[in-house]
Amino acid sequence: MGKSEYVIQFGGLPVGLHEFEFDVNDKFFSKIENSEVQSGDIQVTAVLTKQNHLLQMDFEFEGTVKVDCDRCLKGFDFPIEGKEKLVIKRGNPEESNDEILVIEEGDEEFEISHYLYEYIILAIPARRVPCELDEEEFKCDYETKDKLDSLTSNSDESETENKNNPLWEKLKNINKN
Repeated sequence: MGKSEYVIQFGGLPVGLHEFEFDVNDKFFSKIENSEVQSGDIQVTAVLTKQNHLLQMDFEFEGTVKVDCDRCLKGFDFPIEGKEKLVIKRGNPEESNDEILVIEEGDEEFEISHYLYEYIILAIPARRVPCELDEEEFKCDYETKDKLDSLTSNSDESETENKNNPLWEKLKNINKN
């Protein structure tokens, strides 16, 4: 596999602010195994603040990701945006966590694709019903929704039938004796 385009090379950069821009698109998501998102178009601006012994990245991103409606399963482009911060220091890489990336002494670059993916996924809300956002722009697929509702209501009817079944009443009586 070739070198990633989501690598920040900070070796040789002077102390101060440095701006980087990235496009996160379908190619990015296709490289991630079992990704919740398979398609998107997001512009990311990353500002690196380089200090003598510490680096800080401030990310701002905006764009859309393709997700499915929770009601009718119709795919739609969901608008997302966000701001995140990542602190980078030198030391033992095993000490890295969600907010602090620890790199080895002597490293002059670091990969940010994992962090970009996490920030994007966290910007997508748990409930995805686009018609609640804008009923005119997003139309639910009512045919699919009705089919899903009918499947759900059939399973409820079978549970009701089981509760009213005389065989179950006889079994409950055995337990009482």
